Amino acid sequence: ALWSYEAEEEPLPEPGDYSVITDWEGLGVCIIQTIGVSVVPFNQVSPDFAAREGEGDGSLEYWRKVHREAFTRELEEVNRTTGSRYSFTDDMPVVCEDFMLIYPHPKDNS
Repeated sequence: ALWSYEAEEEPLPEPGDYSVITDWEGLGVCIIQTIGVSVVPFNQVSPDFAAREGEGDGSLEYWRKVHREAFTRELEEVNRTTGSRYSFTDDMPVVCEDFMLIYPHPKDNS
């Protein structure tokens, strides 16, 4: 949610940025490089973007269901920690980040 970035005064990802993705224990599992970023209303996220994200069955319906739940929880936490008053709406701005896998290399079988 864009509002989370704003409330926490975090910069948006930018093309060329690298990120280490961790598991639930905080251990690094891969490195990605941001190749594109767009901010769009939640209800205008495209089926193509939802499919590229690769969660669940890859459908926009699945993406909306799990992200509605995730953004609702995320904004509740932001409100608790910052005193903000954000709540999920279908037209709230969301940050859509496209990236490529840098490490491990997609063909790496280790």
